[in-house]
Amino acid sequence: MVVYPIVCLVSAFVGGIIGQRKGSSYLVWFVISLIIPILGPIAALLYRHETEVPLRRCPGCGTAVRVYDAMCMNCGTDLDFPAESEIIAPDPSLRVRARL
Repeated sequence: MVVYPIVCLVSAFVGGIIGQRKGSSYLVWFVISLIIPILGPIAALLYRHETEVPLRRCPGCGTAVRVYDAMCMNCGTDLDFPAESEIIAPDPSLRVRARL
């Protein structure tokens, strides 16, 4: 009886840490891994890295944003889908919303 809650909590902490290291929300992966123990951390492992997503430059403030973002979180500029020449290849050294 005591083993199941311990497995759930350990799974939640592990899933949260894995999700955070991949650039996602710690809290989201914590809750997912708490509700679905064992499978939650496995799903977090299989989830893509946020650093593998192509970026583009915001025309309003010059901040790096993800290609699929509809609005710049820094200045609030509405963004259309970029032309092929505006896309920046994924680079782990670039941080999203960092000045380019």
